Amino acid sequence: MSRFMPLVILLISVVAAGVLWLSGPFDSQASNPLTENQTQEVASETPQKQEEQIQQDTPAGAQESTQKSTAYPIAVTPKTSYDFGVLPRFTQAQHIFEIHNDGTAPLELKQGPSSCSCTLLGLDTSKVMPGETAEIKLEWTLKFKEGPFSQSAVIYTNDPERKEIEFVVQGLTETRLGLSETEVVFSSLYPGDSPTKEVLLYSRTLKSLGEVSQNIKAEIPGFNVTLHEASAEDLKEVEGRCGYIIKVEVPSELDSGDHVGQIQFTAHPEELANEENAEMRTPTVTLNIDLRVKDPGAKFFSPLIDGWGRIKLGEVSSEKGSELLKINFRVDQGSTPWKVTKINKHPEFLEVKVVPLDQEHGMFQLQIQVPPGTPEGNYYGQTIGRIALESDHPYIPRVPSGKRIGIALEFHVK
Repeated sequence: MSRFMPLVILLISVVAAGVLWLSGPFDSQASNPLTENQTQEVASETPQKQEEQIQQDTPAGAQESTQKSTAYPIAVTPKTSYDFGVLPRFTQAQHIFEIHNDGTAPLELKQGPSSCSCTLLGLDTSKVMPGETAEIKLEWTLKFKEGPFSQSAVIYTNDPERKEIEFVVQGLTETRLGLSETEVVFSSLYPGDSPTKEVLLYSRTLKSLGEVSQNIKAEIPGFNVTLHEASAEDLKEVEGRCGYIIKVEVPSELDSGDHVGQIQFTAHPEELANEENAEMRTPTVTLNIDLRVKDPGAKFFSPLIDGWGRIKLGEVSSEKGSELLKINFRVDQGSTPWKVTKINKHPEFLEVKVVPLDQEHGMFQLQIQVPPGTPEGNYYGQTIGRIALESDHPYIPRVPSGKRIGIALEFHVK
């Protein structure tokens, strides 16, 4: 036998085995461990069954880790603010707020900052289990004199959506005695004006103000202040229970300039007479009065007039005369219209006219011209030209006002 014979026999055996394997039918079931029915059964499983199967196949430690990563607290607050309405000053008040945990993990609470007059008395617990509720108590002393107040406190939480929660208490400090306006202003009065204004003196808590005394701190000569009882309609706007209307009258004889007055009103209600330290708690308010009386006159608006009230025409042709000068001015006429009754002029040949521009607002135009054919002459020094306007207005009888002789014109005709 040839020495290569065993190798040939081995090769023939391998080839024959390969032919037999290739010639056999492909058995899909043999290659797939699931039958057709089993495949349909797996495909028809709901996500819930699949999740249960996964949980069964997941080790216990891994399940616990997954639950921890999805659990978190949810802080729910039915209310974060409370309105107490009207409270007396120096009242010590408190209110309780609630925080509910709607989450799946403990809700941790920590006290945060609070406003100056508000104290967070504390939490009944620093950890709120799922489904449970914690109480938060706020307390403060009402120190505000009157009007609205608002105090707040902050709670920090481990809720990822609400890291901090602010609780607010608010309301109104009672007004035992108040004024609808603490300052009465009369601006830009004219001499002879005598306007009046009314201010409401009221209380939101007292049944009656009793006798109201006045103490003048700063006096305005001739000023008159009277009181008469306010009606329910008068008090409605300020939510008052009782009060008086203060009528302030400005005297017509006031000199021009600024005037300041101050009056203190003190109520003496019977219901406070028996209170401890009644004198210290007697309600008092102060009304300030500010007014300005104008020094009326006229103001000219023209670059032709210098600081001395002069118009320098210079040389004027006797044959042609001068150009028509137009000078605008405004009169502080007040409620009485200002009208020209007479024009004083020197020399007499000057042509002068006053044209109303906006009479309602006291705007006028002064027109001046040296007419053609004027004789030669010099108008300087003692013979300087001048113009003054007279009126029957009660406090602006002359324009220009004051001691000036009028508008001066320097010129010579040649």
